[in-house]
Amino acid sequence: MANSHDFYRRLDNLLVFRQGDQRAPHKPLYLLYCIAGVQMGKARLQLFDTVAPVLKSALKLFGPWTKSLHPEYPFWRLKNDGLAEFVADGPLRLRLSSNDPTVSSLREQNARGGLLAADYEMLSGNLQLQSLVAHKILDAHFPESIHDEIIRFFELTLDEPHAADRTSNADFRKAVLSAYGNCCALTGFNLEVAGRSVGVEAAHIFWPQSGGNDQVSNGIAMTVLHRKLFHLGLFSIRPDYKVVVSSEAVDKGGDTNFSLSAMSGRSLTLPPDKELWPNPTALSWHQRWVFRG
Repeated sequence: MANSHDFYRRLDNLLVFRQGDQRAPHKPLYLLYCIAGVQMGKARLQLFDTVAPVLKSALKLFGPWTKSLHPEYPFWRLKNDGLAEFVADGPLRLRLSSNDPTVSSLREQNARGGLLAADYEMLSGNLQLQSLVAHKILDAHFPESIHDEIIRFFELTLDEPHAADRTSNADFRKAVLSAYGNCCALTGFNLEVAGRSVGVEAAHIFWPQSGGNDQVSNGIAMTVLHRKLFHLGLFSIRPDYKVVVSSEAVDKGGDTNFSLSAMSGRSLTLPPDKELWPNPTALSWHQRWVFRG
């Protein structure tokens, strides 16, 4: 029987592909898929053809923008982290460029994967542990602003609606909002209730989960809505501090001040202190690894 401390240790040691500051959320998303499967009472080991379409959609929504999506990578590789099992009916053909099996051989050999039996048993029927594990994965790999979107995508049921914010995030938020005068840099939205700013948040540009810091120059004040859209890569900020909108974003609610189509080409309203303006390196990271082209 597995124990939670050992499971957490293996999660902490999860080997995520690193090449410079590139994002690679493949394994975290696959783990969340597996946890959702536990909750839904699905078979522990799932056929690759069952996993692949869901994981491919998750990678398209929550992974870096790319023309090639590879759900087969985490399906095959997570076993190396001691977090998953992989079985097939026969030998697999390997790709010439790596030790990964070809997609066609995964299908031909009825490849199946999922959590280890002991971990599956430990998580089954334990909503508190399922929630703690899911939040741990979300906190480690994705900004809090899009946790709800990922939870809804996988149809997860958690005993808390949000992961707890890190203490440093509270200081980061206060410093960024102060620099921008509590105003959304995109729309000018500024609402106070009982002397407190409401509806405007600090959006990290270069995610801390990928190596970014909590300096004001790595943040922009945005409405809660625009922070989520920014972290989903539906718009970005060019080096000249103008908004560029993803071709994948289709506005269907009219051309309003808050719509993405209306913001295309709009200049940010920046802090008076140039030292606090968005860092060009952070903006480049966002355009390279989050923005959806």
